[in-house]
Parts: sequence; structure tokens; C-alpha cells
Amino acid sequence: MFSREPAVVLGALAEVVKAIIPMLIIFGILKWTGEQVAQVMVVVGVLVGSLTIVLTRSQVTPGEQVNALIRTAVEQPTGTPVQVVKNIQEKKDEQ
Repeated sequence: MFSREPAVVLGALAEVVKAIIPMLIIFGILKWTGEQVAQVMVVVGVLVGSLTIVLTRSQVTPGEQVNALIRTAVEQPTGTPVQVVKNIQEKKDEQ
């Protein structure tokens, strides 16, 4: 599940943490001030948001090598050596 939907899993985890902290304060387990609770909530949101961006972005952004393979596979006529196709693509990229 995490590998397919990291944003959903991390978002749910953040909300669980944000729900548990006030519960612990109400039951007297934590003795935090309102400012401390607010700061922890902000830090949890920022960390989970940043982690979500990094994980989801890495899954959808192909690298240069992948782009080169896709261009080669699409543009290579039958029987043309790969090096010839690379030379053609480099000339196109320079223009």
C-alpha cells in the first residue's frame, strides 16, 4: 500500500499523530502548553508534507536515462544501430 499510495499513507499517519496528541493532553499524560501543542502539530505537518513530496515526486519523475531510452525506442527505425539514433537525437537536441 505504501509503495502505491505514499501520499495517502503519510497523510493518514500525520492525522493520527495530530489526533493522539490532544487526546494525551486531555487524559493528563502530557503536560504541554497550547504553544507546544501548536508547534508539534506544525512540525509534524511540515515533516510529513516534505516526505510526501520527496517520495511521490521520485516515483513520477523519470530520469534522463529513462527519457533517452524512450526517445530511442520510439524514434529508432528498423535496422538502425543505436549509436546512429543517439547521434540523430543529439543533433535534434542541439537545435
